[in-house]
Amino acid sequence: MNVLWLTNMWPDRERPWYGSFVYSQARSLERIGVDLDVLYVPGYRSSFEYIRGALEVIRRRKRRRHDLVHAHYGHSGALARLQTKTPTLLSYCGDDLLGAPKPDGVGLTRRSRVEARAFAQLSRVLSATITKSEEMEFRLPLSSRQRNSVVPNGVDLSQFEPIAKQVARGRLGWSNARKNLLFVGNPEFPRKNVRLALAVRDELLRRGMKVELRVAWQVEPNAMTVWMAASDVLLFPSLFEGSPNTVKEAMAMELPIVSARVGDVPERFRDVEGAFISERDPTIMADAVESALGYDRAPMARAAISELSIDKVANRIVSLYRSLI
Repeated sequence: MNVLWLTNMWPDRERPWYGSFVYSQARSLERIGVDLDVLYVPGYRSSFEYIRGALEVIRRRKRRRHDLVHAHYGHSGALARLQTKTPTLLSYCGDDLLGAPKPDGVGLTRRSRVEARAFAQLSRVLSATITKSEEMEFRLPLSSRQRNSVVPNGVDLSQFEPIAKQVARGRLGWSNARKNLLFVGNPEFPRKNVRLALAVRDELLRRGMKVELRVAWQVEPNAMTVWMAASDVLLFPSLFEGSPNTVKEAMAMELPIVSARVGDVPERFRDVEGAFISERDPTIMADAVESALGYDRAPMARAAISELSIDKVANRIVSLYRSLI
Protein backbone atom coordinates (compact mmCIF):
# COMPACT_ATOMS: atom_id res chain seq x y z
CA MET A 1 0.00 0.00 0.00
CA ASN A 2 1.59 3.21 -1.23
CA VAL A 3 0.28 6.44 0.33
CA LEU A 4 1.18 10.07 -0.37
CA TRP A 5 1.18 11.54 3.16
CA LEU A 6 0.61 15.27 2.84
CA THR A 7 0.86 17.50 5.92
CA ASN A 8 1.64 21.05 7.03
CA MET A 9 2.33 19.79 10.58
CA TRP A 10 5.58 17.90 11.14
CA PRO A 11 8.49 18.22 13.60
CA ASP A 12 11.40 20.13 12.08
CA ARG A 13 14.56 21.84 13.32
CA GLU A 14 12.79 25.09 14.11
CA ARG A 15 9.81 23.48 15.87
CA PRO A 16 10.71 19.91 16.92
CA TRP A 17 7.45 19.54 18.88
CA TYR A 18 5.14 20.67 16.06
CA GLY A 19 2.86 18.00 14.64
CA SER A 20 4.35 15.25 16.79
CA PHE A 21 1.02 13.38 16.73
CA VAL A 22 1.07 13.34 12.90
CA TYR A 23 4.66 12.06 12.98
CA SER A 24 3.78 9.33 15.50
CA GLN A 25 0.81 8.21 13.42
CA ALA A 26 3.00 8.02 10.32
CA ARG A 27 5.59 5.88 12.08
CA SER A 28 2.88 3.55 13.44
CA LEU A 29 1.55 2.96 9.91
CA GLU A 30 5.02 2.28 8.56
CA ARG A 31 5.55 -0.32 11.29
CA ILE A 32 2.66 -2.35 9.92
CA GLY A 33 3.83 -2.16 6.34
CA VAL A 34 2.33 1.00 4.81
CA ASP A 35 4.73 2.70 2.38
CA LEU A 36 4.45 6.44 3.08
CA ASP A 37 5.73 9.12 0.73
CA VAL A 38 5.80 12.06 3.16
CA LEU A 39 5.39 15.58 1.77
CA TYR A 40 5.76 18.22 4.49
CA VAL A 41 4.64 21.76 3.64
CA PRO A 42 5.96 24.18 6.32
CA GLY A 43 3.21 26.73 5.76
CA TYR A 44 4.01 28.60 8.98
CA ARG A 45 7.13 29.99 7.33
CA SER A 46 5.38 31.62 4.38
CA SER A 47 2.25 31.32 2.23
CA PHE A 48 4.59 30.65 -0.69
CA GLU A 49 5.33 27.26 0.84
CA TYR A 50 1.84 26.19 -0.25
CA ILE A 51 2.65 27.14 -3.84
CA ARG A 52 5.80 25.04 -3.63
CA GLY A 53 3.74 22.27 -2.05
CA ALA A 54 1.19 22.38 -4.86
CA LEU A 55 3.95 22.00 -7.46
CA GLU A 56 5.50 19.18 -5.46
CA VAL A 57 2.18 17.30 -5.29
CA ILE A 58 1.97 17.41 -9.08
CA ARG A 59 5.62 16.36 -9.45
CA ARG A 60 5.33 13.40 -7.09
CA ARG A 61 2.11 12.21 -8.69
CA LYS A 62 3.90 12.09 -12.08
CA ARG A 63 6.95 10.37 -10.63
CA ARG A 64 5.25 7.72 -8.52
CA ARG A 65 1.96 5.88 -8.49
CA HIS A 66 0.14 6.21 -5.17
CA ASP A 67 -2.80 4.10 -4.07
CA LEU A 68 -4.13 6.89 -1.85
CA VAL A 69 -3.47 10.48 -0.79
CA HIS A 70 -3.89 11.14 2.95
CA ALA A 71 -3.78 14.84 3.88
CA HIS A 72 -3.68 16.34 7.37
CA TYR A 73 -5.33 19.69 8.18
CA GLY A 74 -7.54 21.71 5.86
CA HIS A 75 -4.81 23.54 3.94
CA SER A 76 -3.15 20.24 3.06
CA GLY A 77 -6.51 18.85 1.98
CA ALA A 78 -6.85 21.66 -0.55
CA LEU A 79 -3.44 20.78 -2.01
CA ALA A 80 -4.30 17.08 -2.09
CA ARG A 81 -7.38 17.83 -4.20
CA LEU A 82 -5.22 19.24 -6.99
CA GLN A 83 -5.21 15.70 -8.32
CA THR A 84 -8.42 13.80 -9.05
CA LYS A 85 -7.39 10.30 -10.11
CA THR A 86 -6.37 8.92 -6.71
CA PRO A 87 -8.68 8.46 -3.69
CA THR A 88 -8.15 11.33 -1.27
CA LEU A 89 -8.60 11.21 2.51
CA LEU A 90 -8.40 14.28 4.74
CA SER A 91 -7.86 14.22 8.50
CA TYR A 92 -9.27 17.37 10.11
CA CYS A 93 -7.21 18.27 13.16
CA GLY A 94 -9.17 20.84 15.18
CA ASP A 95 -9.44 24.53 14.41
CA ASP A 96 -9.57 23.83 10.67
CA LEU A 97 -13.22 22.93 11.43
CA LEU A 98 -13.81 24.58 14.80
CA GLY A 99 -12.14 27.95 14.12
CA ALA A 100 -9.65 29.87 16.25
CA PRO A 101 -10.57 32.34 19.02
CA LYS A 102 -9.78 36.04 18.98
CA PRO A 103 -6.87 37.30 21.11
CA ASP A 104 -9.27 38.18 23.93
CA GLY A 105 -10.69 34.66 23.82
CA VAL A 106 -14.21 35.88 23.00
CA GLY A 107 -15.57 34.66 19.68
CA LEU A 108 -13.69 33.43 16.62
CA THR A 109 -11.46 35.39 14.31
CA ARG A 110 -13.02 36.33 10.99
CA ARG A 111 -10.29 34.55 9.04
CA SER A 112 -10.70 31.30 10.96
CA ARG A 113 -14.49 31.40 10.50
CA VAL A 114 -14.06 31.79 6.74
CA GLU A 115 -11.42 29.07 6.54
CA ALA A 116 -13.42 26.64 8.70
CA ARG A 117 -16.47 27.05 6.45
CA ALA A 118 -14.35 26.56 3.33
CA PHE A 119 -12.59 23.49 4.71
CA ALA A 120 -15.93 21.98 5.73
CA GLN A 121 -17.20 22.40 2.16
CA LEU A 122 -14.00 20.81 0.86
CA SER A 123 -15.26 17.51 2.27
CA ARG A 124 -17.84 17.36 -0.52
CA VAL A 125 -15.14 16.64 -3.12
CA LEU A 126 -13.04 14.19 -1.08
CA SER A 127 -13.27 10.41 -1.06
CA ALA A 128 -13.53 10.38 2.74
CA THR A 129 -12.65 12.36 5.84
CA ILE A 130 -11.53 11.75 9.42
CA THR A 131 -12.48 13.94 12.35
CA LYS A 132 -11.04 13.59 15.82
CA SER A 133 -14.42 13.88 17.56
CA GLU A 134 -18.15 13.81 16.93
CA GLU A 135 -18.29 17.54 17.66
CA MET A 136 -16.04 18.12 14.65
CA GLU A 137 -18.07 15.74 12.50
CA PHE A 138 -21.19 17.85 13.08
CA ARG A 139 -19.39 20.80 11.46
CA LEU A 140 -19.35 18.94 8.14
CA PRO A 141 -22.16 19.23 5.60
CA LEU A 142 -24.81 16.59 6.17
CA SER A 143 -24.02 14.92 2.85
CA SER A 144 -20.36 14.47 3.87
CA ARG A 145 -20.94 12.91 7.28
CA GLN A 146 -21.70 9.48 5.85
CA ARG A 147 -18.17 9.45 4.41
CA ASN A 148 -16.55 10.57 7.67
CA SER A 149 -14.95 8.40 10.33
CA VAL A 150 -14.36 9.58 13.89
CA VAL A 151 -10.83 8.40 14.68
CA PRO A 152 -9.00 10.19 17.52
CA ASN A 153 -5.22 10.30 17.44
CA GLY A 154 -3.61 7.33 19.12
CA VAL A 155 -1.29 7.38 22.12
CA ASP A 156 2.08 5.65 22.20
CA LEU A 157 1.66 3.73 25.45
CA SER A 158 5.28 2.56 25.34
CA GLN A 159 6.47 6.19 25.39
CA PHE A 160 3.86 7.66 27.74
CA GLU A 161 4.36 5.24 30.60
CA PRO A 162 4.26 6.17 34.29
CA ILE A 163 7.54 7.21 35.93
CA ALA A 164 8.09 7.55 39.68
CA LYS A 165 7.28 11.13 40.68
CA GLN A 166 10.44 11.60 42.74
CA VAL A 167 12.61 10.36 39.90
CA ALA A 168 10.97 12.77 37.44
CA ARG A 169 11.26 15.72 39.84
CA GLY A 170 14.89 14.93 40.37
CA ARG A 171 15.51 15.14 36.62
CA LEU A 172 13.79 18.53 36.41
CA GLY A 173 15.09 19.92 39.70
CA TRP A 174 11.59 20.50 41.06
CA SER A 175 11.00 20.87 44.79
CA ASN A 176 8.50 18.82 46.79
CA ALA A 177 7.42 21.89 48.75
CA ARG A 178 4.57 22.76 46.36
CA LYS A 179 1.95 20.93 44.34
CA ASN A 180 2.67 21.24 40.64
CA LEU A 181 -0.17 22.13 38.26
CA LEU A 182 0.80 21.40 34.65
CA PHE A 183 -0.39 23.60 31.78
CA VAL A 184 0.60 22.37 28.31
CA GLY A 185 0.59 24.63 25.25
CA ASN A 186 1.54 28.03 23.94
CA PRO A 187 0.51 30.52 26.65
CA GLU A 188 0.13 33.21 23.99
CA PHE A 189 -2.41 31.16 22.04
CA PRO A 190 -5.89 32.29 23.22
CA ARG A 191 -7.46 28.90 22.58
CA LYS A 192 -5.32 27.33 25.31
CA ASN A 193 -6.74 29.80 27.86
CA VAL A 194 -3.71 30.31 30.11
CA ARG A 195 -5.52 33.23 31.76
CA LEU A 196 -7.95 30.84 33.39
CA ALA A 197 -5.11 28.55 34.48
CA LEU A 198 -3.42 31.51 36.19
CA ALA A 199 -6.70 32.52 37.84
CA VAL A 200 -7.15 28.99 39.19
CA ARG A 201 -3.62 29.04 40.58
CA ASP A 202 -4.28 32.40 42.24
CA GLU A 203 -7.51 31.10 43.76
CA LEU A 204 -5.71 28.11 45.24
CA LEU A 205 -2.99 30.36 46.63
CA ARG A 206 -5.69 32.55 48.15
CA ARG A 207 -7.02 29.46 49.91
CA GLY A 208 -3.61 28.93 51.47
CA MET A 209 -2.50 26.05 49.26
CA LYS A 210 1.10 25.82 48.12
CA VAL A 211 0.85 25.37 44.36
CA GLU A 212 2.89 26.28 41.32
CA LEU A 213 1.74 26.47 37.70
CA ARG A 214 4.24 24.81 35.38
CA VAL A 215 3.86 25.93 31.76
CA ALA A 216 5.14 23.33 29.29
CA TRP A 217 5.67 25.04 25.96
CA GLN A 218 8.15 23.99 23.27
CA VAL A 219 8.86 20.84 25.26
CA GLU A 220 9.86 17.90 23.05
CA PRO A 221 7.64 14.79 23.27
CA ASN A 222 10.27 12.66 25.00
CA ALA A 223 10.71 15.30 27.70
CA MET A 224 6.96 15.75 28.13
CA THR A 225 6.69 12.36 29.81
CA VAL A 226 9.03 13.61 32.55
CA TRP A 227 7.03 16.82 33.00
CA MET A 228 3.82 14.85 33.35
CA ALA A 229 5.35 12.37 35.76
CA ALA A 230 6.68 15.20 37.93
CA SER A 231 3.31 16.99 38.08
CA ASP A 232 0.40 16.47 40.45
CA VAL A 233 -2.47 17.56 38.17
CA LEU A 234 -2.89 18.45 34.51
CA LEU A 235 -4.94 21.66 34.23
CA PHE A 236 -6.60 21.85 30.82
CA PRO A 237 -8.87 24.94 30.49
CA SER A 238 -8.80 25.07 26.67
CA LEU A 239 -11.60 26.79 24.74
CA PHE A 240 -11.68 24.64 21.59
CA GLU A 241 -10.29 21.18 20.89
CA GLY A 242 -11.06 18.15 18.78
CA SER A 243 -9.53 15.22 20.63
CA PRO A 244 -6.68 16.79 22.64
CA ASN A 245 -3.53 14.70 22.61
CA THR A 246 -2.25 16.26 25.82
CA VAL A 247 -5.21 14.89 27.78
CA LYS A 248 -4.84 11.40 26.33
CA GLU A 249 -1.10 11.37 26.99
CA ALA A 250 -1.67 12.48 30.59
CA MET A 251 -4.21 9.66 30.98
CA ALA A 252 -1.58 7.20 29.77
CA MET A 253 0.79 8.64 32.39
CA GLU A 254 -1.87 8.11 35.11
CA LEU A 255 -1.79 11.83 35.88
CA PRO A 256 -4.93 13.25 37.59
CA ILE A 257 -6.62 15.77 35.28
CA VAL A 258 -8.99 18.72 35.51
CA SER A 259 -10.32 19.74 32.10
CA ALA A 260 -12.91 22.06 30.65
CA ARG A 261 -15.75 20.40 28.76
CA VAL A 262 -14.11 20.37 25.35
CA GLY A 263 -13.88 18.02 22.37
CA ASP A 264 -14.16 14.33 23.26
CA VAL A 265 -12.78 14.79 26.79
CA PRO A 266 -16.10 14.00 28.54
CA GLU A 267 -16.23 10.70 26.66
CA ARG A 268 -12.64 9.87 27.64
CA PHE A 269 -13.30 10.67 31.33
CA ARG A 270 -16.45 8.60 31.64
CA ASP A 271 -16.26 6.51 34.85
CA VAL A 272 -12.55 7.36 35.32
CA GLU A 273 -11.53 8.19 38.88
CA GLY A 274 -9.06 11.06 39.14
CA ALA A 275 -10.31 12.75 35.94
CA PHE A 276 -12.61 15.75 36.38
CA ILE A 277 -14.67 17.93 34.05
CA SER A 278 -15.09 21.51 35.25
CA GLU A 279 -16.87 24.68 34.21
CA ARG A 280 -14.58 27.49 33.05
CA ASP A 281 -14.78 29.40 36.32
CA PRO A 282 -11.74 29.96 38.58
CA THR A 283 -13.57 29.00 41.77
CA ILE A 284 -15.25 25.91 40.32
CA MET A 285 -12.10 24.75 38.60
CA ALA A 286 -10.07 25.31 41.78
CA ASP A 287 -12.55 23.08 43.62
CA ALA A 288 -11.97 20.39 41.01
CA VAL A 289 -8.19 20.75 41.35
CA GLU A 290 -8.48 20.24 45.10
CA SER A 291 -10.41 17.03 44.43
CA ALA A 292 -7.84 15.88 41.86
CA LEU A 293 -5.00 16.50 44.31
CA GLY A 294 -6.55 13.81 46.47
CA TYR A 295 -5.26 11.28 43.93
CA ASP A 296 -1.58 10.44 43.72
CA ARG A 297 -2.17 8.62 40.44
CA ALA A 298 -5.12 7.73 38.23
CA PRO A 299 -4.52 4.15 37.05
CA MET A 300 -8.05 3.88 35.68
CA ALA A 301 -7.16 6.61 33.19
CA ARG A 302 -4.43 4.52 31.56
CA ALA A 303 -6.77 1.54 31.32
CA ALA A 304 -9.46 3.74 29.76
CA ILE A 305 -7.15 5.17 27.10
CA SER A 306 -5.72 1.78 26.09
CA GLU A 307 -8.44 1.49 23.42
CA LEU A 308 -6.70 4.38 21.67
CA SER A 309 -3.22 2.87 21.67
CA ILE A 310 -1.33 4.06 18.62
CA ASP A 311 -1.19 0.52 17.18
CA LYS A 312 -4.97 0.00 17.44
CA VAL A 313 -5.60 3.34 15.77
CA ALA A 314 -3.12 2.46 13.00
CA ASN A 315 -5.07 -0.71 12.23
CA ARG A 316 -8.32 1.29 12.04
CA ILE A 317 -6.74 3.70 9.58
CA VAL A 318 -5.39 0.87 7.41
CA SER A 319 -8.89 -0.64 7.28
CA LEU A 320 -10.17 2.71 6.05
CA TYR A 321 -7.38 2.87 3.45
CA ARG A 322 -8.37 -0.57 2.11
CA SER A 323 -12.02 0.42 1.81
CA LEU A 324 -11.09 3.52 -0.22
CA ILE A 325 -8.60 1.77 -2.47
